[in-house]
Amino acid sequence: MDTITMLDLRSRGKDVVKRLERGEKLALTYRGKRVATLVPERPDDDVPVPPEDPIFQFAAGAEPMGGMTNEQIDQLLYGQSADLR
Repeated sequence: MDTITMLDLRSRGKDVVKRLERGEKLALTYRGKRVATLVPERPDDDVPVPPEDPIFQFAAGAEPMGGMTNEQIDQLLYGQSADLR
């Protein structure tokens, strides 16, 4: 992670914003001490999720609709057991 100073932020703020837009994380220092981490904004929640995303397919397998119990789904999400692989 690159470091920028408060002076950099004030004098080249537009460049800093462009770097954040590209996905860079930046550490901000003031008088030689790290005071903050600048991180890019998360993408909007309205971005469509691909239908093949496995997390969104768990509901189809849950009881009573599908063949997986809620416990099996929990095991897949939080720690697979050998019999579920």
